[in-house]
Amino acid sequence: MATRQDIQAIKERIDMVSLVSRYVSLAKSGSGYKGRCPFHKDDTPSFMVSPEKGLWHCFGCGEGGDVVAFLMKIERLSFVEAAKRLAEEAGMAFDSADDSERETMRTIVAAVAESYASNLSNAREGKKARAYFESRGFDEAAWKRFGLGYAFPGWDHVKRAFSGRYGIEKLVELGILVEGDKGTYDRFRDRTIFPIYDLSGRPIAFGGRAFGDEQPKYLNSPTTPLFDKGKLLYGLSWAREAVREAKAAILVEGYTDVLTLHQAGIENAVCSMGTALTQGQADLLGRFVEEVVIAYDRDAAGGAASVRGMQILRNSGLAVRVAQLAEDEDPDSLVRKFGADAMRQAVADAAPFHRFYLETLAAMHDPSTVTGKERILAEARDFYRGVQSLPLQQEIAKGVADLVDLPFEGVARELGGRAKRPAGDETVGTTPTQPFAEEEILLSLLLRGDIRWGTIAAVAGPDDFSPPYRPIAEALANAGESPITSEVIEGLDEDAARRARELSLAENVFDRDTGRAVQDALDRLVRIPALDRKLAELDREIRASAEAEDWGRWEALQRESTACMLEKRSLASEKIARRGMHGREQREARSEAEEDESR
Repeated sequence: MATRQDIQAIKERIDMVSLVSRYVSLAKSGSGYKGRCPFHKDDTPSFMVSPEKGLWHCFGCGEGGDVVAFLMKIERLSFVEAAKRLAEEAGMAFDSADDSERETMRTIVAAVAESYASNLSNAREGKKARAYFESRGFDEAAWKRFGLGYAFPGWDHVKRAFSGRYGIEKLVELGILVEGDKGTYDRFRDRTIFPIYDLSGRPIAFGGRAFGDEQPKYLNSPTTPLFDKGKLLYGLSWAREAVREAKAAILVEGYTDVLTLHQAGIENAVCSMGTALTQGQADLLGRFVEEVVIAYDRDAAGGAASVRGMQILRNSGLAVRVAQLAEDEDPDSLVRKFGADAMRQAVADAAPFHRFYLETLAAMHDPSTVTGKERILAEARDFYRGVQSLPLQQEIAKGVADLVDLPFEGVARELGGRAKRPAGDETVGTTPTQPFAEEEILLSLLLRGDIRWGTIAAVAGPDDFSPPYRPIAEALANAGESPITSEVIEGLDEDAARRARELSLAENVFDRDTGRAVQDALDRLVRIPALDRKLAELDREIRASAEAEDWGRWEALQRESTACMLEKRSLASEKIARRGMHGREQREARSEAEEDESR
């Protein structure tokens, strides 16, 4: 059977540019190559190939991957077929895993799931986990129905129990153990366990929830031969008949949301395991339903990742509505507080997703002001362009025009027109140039090998990154000091992998030297937000001390607040000074170039 190392060896022997050039006309562009994408109508070259990283990515349609993925897509081959063909080109032997191998993997995951379930029932060690589940309304019958479990504290309980029987390499391949610099250890430790099932109802992966404030709060199995988070929905194995009958699915964010709704008799609920829904998940839903009702908590529903997921669903031919839950409520808390009928009513009252989006914009920006109108138009532009239906685009444009009280024709032109390029920008294609957010700058530098995780680890951790980028940061943090970019991306789900490819292949991510770029990004991502939080906390304490007439403490807090404000201003002024210096350098360089031309 071919191992991951065998596949990597095959990829290293293949000249990626030569292979892709059989199908795409490529031209040198920086350190890589650029051409027109073969997978969509590409008017300008947006297809990038990096032989150094072993990756390709289209900035137009979002497709990408390694050389195996390219051959699979262009020739419509399975993974095994593509790998075999490349092995032949490389002059290497290739033995594919057969059905019995996958069956062995399923047996291993099932055995580990049974062990976690047994831990939960353990009279002494499982007490904490039982108390948590019972506090969420899940009794022993629910534990058995949903296969719930508990991973003991400690680093090697699963390793000691199963490595002798199945081998450490297989447990690592299935994401049950983690391979670190100092050896292998259990991935899930002191966490409640939610087994993740395939459509046939067999466990293939796990989700673990931490107790208290431990981070990350939720931890999923990585991508494995059995599990791809971007192509599966938690709970669909239980919901199949209900979604078929209703021709609709209720899409929730978390495991407990699914379990609570199923216990309450709302059995067409499934979970996207986060808000970043993928095309693979949309395709899966499309096999069963005609409509999807999004039921995330209010903050998550309005987030960029959720909105993108709604667009993916709508563009896949599904009707999409959004259940507008009360502030601080999610489906789990709503049902436990007010009963199943309250959730059913929220689903019945769900609004079409584009109307929900416009209501969200109106709540975020004041449409009665010029600034508010400008911001609404700017944000609505990407939303409008992300929808493929012309009638729906027209309805969105009308809704925006009504919201900002401007003529429909002007708003429609503004939403549908091409984004304006700065004067003198001759960039060809759709490869992003500017602006990049601070977390994108850091991740791009890390993925390109310009800096190592250790460069930022003292200041920033994975939890400082926003949810869409956090999986990439976690993968880099766990990859050691010399990560192979293609292997880091290989372990990500579909959406995170797409973002990572874009960041690793993007040109002109920043216009400063690396050290300045890193410091600026860390200031904006971590240091300044931390000072803002500190200032807000000090402000609350200052008000409280004034109300208590504790003037000694009031003076001390005022001094501390002033020091924080000075530190924040210092960071901001350093950033401006760096940019100003860089601007002078650019102007001087342009002046010298113009003088050379005139001579």
